Amino acid sequence: MKIAVIGLGGTGSAALRFLAQSGHNAVGYEQFHIGHEHGSSHGESRIIRYTYPDVLYTQMMSDSYKLWFDLEKEAEEELFIRCGGLYFGDKNDRDVLATEQALIASNLPYERLNAEQVKEKHPAFHLYPHEIALFQKDSGFLRATRCVEANIRLAKTYGAIVQENTKVQEVYTKDNKTFVRSNSCEEEYDRVIVTAGPWMSSLFKSLDLPLVTTRQQIVYLNINDHNEYFQANGTFPVWIDSTDNLYGFPNDGQITGIKLAYHHCGEIISDLDAERAPVDESYIEEIRGYAKKRFPNLGSDVTYSQTCVYTNTPNADFIIDRVPNQSNVFLVSGCSGHGFKFTVLLGKIISMMATDDNGYQRDLSRFKISNFL
Repeated sequence: MKIAVIGLGGTGSAALRFLAQSGHNAVGYEQFHIGHEHGSSHGESRIIRYTYPDVLYTQMMSDSYKLWFDLEKEAEEELFIRCGGLYFGDKNDRDVLATEQALIASNLPYERLNAEQVKEKHPAFHLYPHEIALFQKDSGFLRATRCVEANIRLAKTYGAIVQENTKVQEVYTKDNKTFVRSNSCEEEYDRVIVTAGPWMSSLFKSLDLPLVTTRQQIVYLNINDHNEYFQANGTFPVWIDSTDNLYGFPNDGQITGIKLAYHHCGEIISDLDAERAPVDESYIEEIRGYAKKRFPNLGSDVTYSQTCVYTNTPNADFIIDRVPNQSNVFLVSGCSGHGFKFTVLLGKIISMMATDDNGYQRDLSRFKISNFL
C-alpha cells in the first residue's frame, strides 16, 4: 500500500520505519528538519520506565522495551541508557502506592526504600522521613533526538521517502479517495497516518479534539561537589517526585550538570508558529529552591535551559484511532508529556492499524477518539 505519515517525531518516525520495513510504499512528511526542536521529540534525554500508577501503561511498557532494544540492534547505536529509577513521594501518596501495586501485578522487580536507604544507595538524594521511594532497575533514559534520527535512517534504507521542510496543509477524503495537500504538492494515498503532535488540531478542526498545547521548561543545574554522586552508573538514577510533581536525570554525558523539570502543564500556547520565549527566571528560581532541599551537592548555576511542548488530553491518556468519517486516515495524539518512551510502540500500533493488522493483543479501547469527543 501507498501510505503517508505526517509528522516525523518519535511516533511518526517509528511508524515510517515499520511501514517501510514491511514493504509498503511509505512517504513521510515533516514540516521542519528531522530532529527539530519545535515539538516534543528532541533532546538528550527522555525517561523510560515501567513505574506507572496505571497497570495498562506498565504492561504496554513491556512491549515498548522490546521494541527499543530492537531499534538499538538495528541501528547499531546506544539509544537507551539504563541507570535505574526512583519513584518517590509521601508515604501515603496515592500514585506511589498505585505504582507499587502495578509493579506487583505485572510481576516486575523493585525495591521499596525509606529515606535512609535512599541516602545509602544514592547519596545525592535527600528524602524526608515521611517519604518512601520505589527503585526499579530497568528505568533509564532515551536519547530522544538520536532515536528519531535512527528511525528515519533505517526507514530510508528500507525504501521510505522522507520529505523534510514540507508542511501538510490538509488531509481530506473525496469520493472514497484520500489526499494529502502540502505546500509543495497534492498526492493521493491508500492510507494516511497523522502524528502531528501539537499541530494535530489544525489538521482536524472539524473534530474539535480536546487537545491543549503547553509550553514546558527544563533546566540544567551545575554539580557543586561530589561529581561522582550524579553519574548514570546506578549511583544517580532517573527520578520522579510524585508528590511535588518534578522529575530529573543524572548527568547525560553531553550537557554539563543535571536536568530537572516540573511535570505539571505550563502556559497554553496560542500560536505554535510564534517564536517561543526562553525559560522564565521565576521558573529557574523554583527549580533552584527545590534542588537546594533535595540535592545538597547540587549548585545553583544554570548550565543549559530549553523549552518544549506538551500536547495534553483532559485525562493524560493517548488518542490512538481511525479518524471518524475518514476510514483511511489514522492518528496518534495527546501524549501529554509522558509519551516518548511509548513512541516506538505507538508507531508500531498505528502502522498495524493502518494496514489492517489486528495482531496487537492489548485492549486499547480507552484510547479511542470517541472517549474524547
